[in-house]
Amino acid sequence: MISLIKNELTKIFKKKAIYITLAITLIFVIAINFIYKMQQNSVSFDSASQIEFYEEQLAQINPEDKKDLESYLIYKTELDIAKLVQSYGGSNSWQAQVIEDKLRLLITQMNYQKYDAKNETEYQNIKNQYEQIKQKLDKNDWNYFAKEQLEEVKNNLEEKKELKKLAISQMELKEIEQQIYQLEIQKQVIDWRLEKNIPYGKDYKNTCLMNYQSAKLAIREYETSQEQDDYQAKQQYYSQLERAAISQYDIEHGTDSGNTSNARGILLSVFSQFEIFIIVMIIMIAGSIVSEEFSRGTVKLLLIKPYKRTTILASKLITCFMMLIIVMVIVVIMQFVVGGLIQGFEGFSTKVVVYNHNNSQIQEIGIANYLGMQLLGKLPIYMLLMTLAFCISTIFTNSALAITITLLGYMGAPFINQLGIVFNLKWLKFFVTPNWDLTQYLFGGLPDFEGLTPIFSIAIIVAYMLIMLVPTFMLFKKKNIKNI
Repeated sequence: MISLIKNELTKIFKKKAIYITLAITLIFVIAINFIYKMQQNSVSFDSASQIEFYEEQLAQINPEDKKDLESYLIYKTELDIAKLVQSYGGSNSWQAQVIEDKLRLLITQMNYQKYDAKNETEYQNIKNQYEQIKQKLDKNDWNYFAKEQLEEVKNNLEEKKELKKLAISQMELKEIEQQIYQLEIQKQVIDWRLEKNIPYGKDYKNTCLMNYQSAKLAIREYETSQEQDDYQAKQQYYSQLERAAISQYDIEHGTDSGNTSNARGILLSVFSQFEIFIIVMIIMIAGSIVSEEFSRGTVKLLLIKPYKRTTILASKLITCFMMLIIVMVIVVIMQFVVGGLIQGFEGFSTKVVVYNHNNSQIQEIGIANYLGMQLLGKLPIYMLLMTLAFCISTIFTNSALAITITLLGYMGAPFINQLGIVFNLKWLKFFVTPNWDLTQYLFGGLPDFEGLTPIFSIAIIVAYMLIMLVPTFMLFKKKNIKNI
């Protein structure tokens, strides 16, 4: 058996197609890391092109013409905002958010008073307010605006608490409590901004603040709703719990464990990011490992060796399984090395932060352990697809048919699963595709289909493997090769 496996591995590693596919995978890994790296360093908003566009539009509009005045005011406002944002370094500057929140309305009103109402007194009053805020922007003091926002939230919070005492109906009380909750979450976010020194912007820390706020509101909405028996709503609830907890962890610890755009983030999702390449490689191997023996006529030489047919076929199947593990490990190493060289190796030493739904707590685990869990969770998908290609290749001795059908099965799996969810097809849980991704159960997660359990899914996986392999071995054992 060992000598047969060695021989199969030797033949596989002599195939140019394997190295070509690995090269394409490497190119894709490099491209993904470069794209994410460029996105991190680039300005997300090209104000210069926007300015050019608005100026072109304004050049074609006559503000003195009443029917064009509304369009003129819209483009003039956008042009003024774009120029102001550009003067502070673009949309990645902290001033850009304040301009949007504080100055957009004032600029709109100024243009209205100047070109439509033509009220010079009101125009000057609004302009004075505009200049006061702009002076604060020029001082580069984002803390001023955060503290001002905090004071406004505190005042609103006190007002709502007083109104709560005067509420006369349950509906009114519920609405006020919802408003109080929203203000408390908003206050928490501003407190974190000031405490952790997080200027306004579009970086990961600001994303955490935004994610925490939106997730907490979604959690509250689910917990106070009448839809807690809805399974899809419960799945969303679980997702929001995880989102809020990880965002809070990163804010309080100054980490970026939830950042999926750096080298570490790509590595943690490596089996999802590069899944298609893993599948293509293993299908190519499994879909041709038997059929090529028939197409080349070497199957006779193989079967005259002192081994049983079942032993020969088993050696080929084991070789496929070994190649699957090898391919997965190679892809992980590719991302580790390429991601580290392009984006830096620093983050790889940081532990992975996950939210465990079983105890409702944040859990830290090593990257190697996390990747091992992901590998084991994704392994059934690849094993089943590989087995399907292997069985078709053995039964029909046609590599093209084996590869095509298996790829179609892989591409159709999401559609089948979605169909079952949308139309609530409970019987579909006995099909393999809803069960083959065991990562859905990690850390107490909810499966895609209601009622599924890890033991049930493993039983389905084993059953489908046997359904494919038993007939294949039986047919190969009886296969007539005299005319080959």
